[in-house]
Amino acid sequence: MNAAVLRRGLATGWRGLLITAAVVAGMLALGLAVYSDLDLSIYDKLPEAVRALMGVPVGADPAILAYNEMLASIGALAFVGVAIAIGAQAVAGEEQDRTLHLVLAAPVSRVAYLLSRAAAMIALLAAGGALLLAVAEVAPLMVGTEVGDARLFALVAHLTANAVFHASLALAVGAATGRKGLAAGLAAAVMVLGWLGSGLLPLWREGAADWIPWTWFNGTKPLVNGVDGGHLALLLGGAAALIALGALGFRVRELRLAQAGSSLSARIEALRRAPRRAARTGASPARHAAPEAGDPPRASRTPSLLGLRLRAQRGLLVSVVVIMALLMGMSMPLMYEELSTAMGDFAVTFPQTMLDLFGGGDIADPAGFLHLESFGMMLPAAVILVATVAASSGIAGEERARRMSLLLAQPVSRARVYATVAAASALYVLIVTVTMFLGTWAGIAMAGIDVSIVNLAWACSLATLLGWFFGALALLLSAAAGRSSVAVWATTGLAVAGYFGYTLLLAAGKEAWGWWSPFRAYLYGPPLMEGASWWQPAWLAAGVVIFLAVGLPLFLRRDVRIAAG
Repeated sequence: MNAAVLRRGLATGWRGLLITAAVVAGMLALGLAVYSDLDLSIYDKLPEAVRALMGVPVGADPAILAYNEMLASIGALAFVGVAIAIGAQAVAGEEQDRTLHLVLAAPVSRVAYLLSRAAAMIALLAAGGALLLAVAEVAPLMVGTEVGDARLFALVAHLTANAVFHASLALAVGAATGRKGLAAGLAAAVMVLGWLGSGLLPLWREGAADWIPWTWFNGTKPLVNGVDGGHLALLLGGAAALIALGALGFRVRELRLAQAGSSLSARIEALRRAPRRAARTGASPARHAAPEAGDPPRASRTPSLLGLRLRAQRGLLVSVVVIMALLMGMSMPLMYEELSTAMGDFAVTFPQTMLDLFGGGDIADPAGFLHLESFGMMLPAAVILVATVAASSGIAGEERARRMSLLLAQPVSRARVYATVAAASALYVLIVTVTMFLGTWAGIAMAGIDVSIVNLAWACSLATLLGWFFGALALLLSAAAGRSSVAVWATTGLAVAGYFGYTLLLAAGKEAWGWWSPFRAYLYGPPLMEGASWWQPAWLAAGVVIFLAVGLPLFLRRDVRIAAG
């Protein structure tokens, strides 16, 4: 390993871990306060299938329920998501920033570089796990409750191993391909699909989810039953195998010195095939050969600026569309059909306060169930993710990669660049919400449940505006600061604060006090159950227009960041 590379790796990603720990601390304090006031006897009436789906262990006390929901579910997704970002940045991110080839030009082997970044990644995640454990121990003191029978060390140990596994997957894919978007998108898809599959597949057949990494994390309920050595070995052994495979692929491939255009090997292959193509078409071989770096662009093959922006994050977009449309959209109506009879009176007596904490809804009603499971939290997270990534990468990301100055040196105005990035972000969100509408519509038709298609259209329309709202905010921050980290983390922080700030007020019976949150305009109703009022789209659309109008002059007047720092 290399000490300098190790130090650089340790300096990358710690902000995300701190933010995650702070958010989890707030959610745990909130969850412990709410669960301590609930009559937990309602959970004793749950059918076994519903109990397994919700992850509620038998005889759980308030602390176990709060830790299970806030740390083992929502907090786990957030922590593993940050781990994936760290893993994707370790090799592919540095390659995208055009700093990797400078490091490898020094006396540092590729294997030493990868192992050093892997060691730094594991050290960061271990420190993040220790921080989460401290937060979990302190949270009960904040609200005057007790930890109870919860085995926090076991849960955090499993969670940290799970984060290391998914981060190693992102690192391995990035090391083998040099594509950060592919690495992050594939690892995120494995995370979300594993989270869904570990809860749904056992309803079909016992043991059907035993092969899923998320089952290795929480399948044995370490919060109640303690550490499972076999599952820990699977997670950590799998991480080691992935790092080894990534090192093998990294050793032999060509570095991607530019994000666009053909690599050297691709050009050689194109030149080799050019004579055969020319013989078939009668054209000159040079016509079919890949262009050299200094050749003028060919008009027939040059993509538009908007096309380039749309292609930049297509891996992430495809992953989100598959998860939201095919899995969440189509499967949740079918799941409601299966669970509606099993839930029985429990659905009617379930406390509305608990539902309000996660965006409202009604598990006794098909539209309310779909809102709670898909539209209340998952769809907003999906549209905010794609909008923020597209908006931040289009300006600040290009500056970090040192391409923005080259682009603006061409006859391309800053206003056109700004408008193009805004359009790409908007189209990304629209693709997600349209496919979510179609997938949910298909699921409703297959399940035969009573959900208004008009209300479904309203819910997806408001989700589109919500995504545009946060995309415009990320674009404003990106245009003003030129730093993708500022745009991403500030937007994420405001989204989390806005969501839980409003849902906490909703649960406390002070819904009108949440006028300041964009999530009030999105969640009010909820739209999938009640439709929407005129002020809801107007509130979100006004925010989009204001953010776009403020961001443009900031981008027009500031200096472009030439350096990545």
